[in-house]
Amino acid sequence: MKYFISFLLLVTPVYLSAEGVGFNELWKRIEENSSARKSKYLEWKAGEIAKDRSDKHWLPRVYADLRTFQTNDPTLNFMGKLSQRSATDADFSTASTRYRPGNFLDSNNQPYTTLNSDTMNLFAKDTLNYPGSHQYSRGTLGMDLPLYEGGSSKTFAAMNEKRSTGLKFEWLAIRDREFAQAGFYYRAIQSLTDYQKRLEQIKKIERRFQSNYSLGNKGNPVGYAGYLALKSIQNQIAVLEKQSQLQINDYKETLYVLSDVPSTDLEIVESDLNSFLDTYFKRPVGYERSNQMNAQIKYAEGEKLKAEMEMAKFLPKVGAYSEAYGYQGSRNISNAYQAGVYLQMNLYNPKDMGVVEESKLNAEAALKKIEEKTKEEEAHVKSLIQKEISLKESLELIKETVKFQEEQVTNMQRLFQSGAINAIQFAETLNKSLELSRVLMETEITLLQVRTEASIFSKKEDTNEATGRN
Repeated sequence: MKYFISFLLLVTPVYLSAEGVGFNELWKRIEENSSARKSKYLEWKAGEIAKDRSDKHWLPRVYADLRTFQTNDPTLNFMGKLSQRSATDADFSTASTRYRPGNFLDSNNQPYTTLNSDTMNLFAKDTLNYPGSHQYSRGTLGMDLPLYEGGSSKTFAAMNEKRSTGLKFEWLAIRDREFAQAGFYYRAIQSLTDYQKRLEQIKKIERRFQSNYSLGNKGNPVGYAGYLALKSIQNQIAVLEKQSQLQINDYKETLYVLSDVPSTDLEIVESDLNSFLDTYFKRPVGYERSNQMNAQIKYAEGEKLKAEMEMAKFLPKVGAYSEAYGYQGSRNISNAYQAGVYLQMNLYNPKDMGVVEESKLNAEAALKKIEEKTKEEEAHVKSLIQKEISLKESLELIKETVKFQEEQVTNMQRLFQSGAINAIQFAETLNKSLELSRVLMETEITLLQVRTEASIFSKKEDTNEATGRN
């Protein structure tokens, strides 16, 4: 079902844009499109494979070796004949035993049939030092069972487990960060759009006011001053509209990079700011470590285990082994075996001197860094919680002030009509409306940024499952 929905999302962007792209739909697209998360996910899965492989350290190593070779090497030829269990007395013939029968035999222990220098006893080559060139085949099947390795393999498996868990936390951290970014950009577009609507309302009031009253006469200094003030407001609105539109385009392009939804097709489904935040972004009640911090802790724990693995270099290694061999040559086919136990131990290696203490110091340094970062993260979360409380209170006051200011504009229009105020005073009222509208937009966006960032430090439970964050 998930892949079917993904297919629909890919092939019907126009349909989605016509109805508006909900945040849930956008997040699903981001999940499917995120290259950063896919990369980290694959890295995590590779770490899982490495962990599973290292967990099997107690299993024996089974190996095979098959080879066929041609050689005139005296040692290999002699051992090859001996491995075939077919060595003869003639194979021990040397130059010091000129009159032994083997001197008159070729390398296959057959009498020479042609006349050459080798048939002459005085110049005959001995078969031990000059065996000729022969072909041999050898097959080996062996097993090596480690009984004790100083704890190195067990520690290495634990390190891989820490690394795999750390990679998983990093994958989750990327998910958390992208979810927070997507929520911020998505809802910020609506805040900027609402800001543009308020600017449009102020612009309409300003235009309607100027069309009803003749203020451009330079002969009326007071009226003309009001005219200039209103023209200044008109230009200011034009600048603010361009800036806000540029910001909207920037946010849409960022969402396009994350989700692959073209900015021209991205239509936001409007929602109340508080409802949006409460639905998708859990407010942390206290400090809860982020997934990025959890990943760093796992890496630091793995660094601590490294000291134990280095210590294993100075401990003995005990194991059992067995090998079975099969030989084939020009004389015979035979087999053999060997089985036993072994003990290995480094008595002295200058490259290993101080490695344990070095690893301990590196692990301690990593843990101290984690302690410092944890304190910084905890302080940051507390700051975000306090900022959100302050921003929510400020936002309610600003919204109430905006309503009062809208009513004030209406009253000021009536006062101007009655002659109680001049155009300059009315222009000042519109200017205050512009400022309050800007403050409202900036406060909403700041609150949105604080809340989405704080959500990174909250536990991901039912709310996240509903939005497909798992």
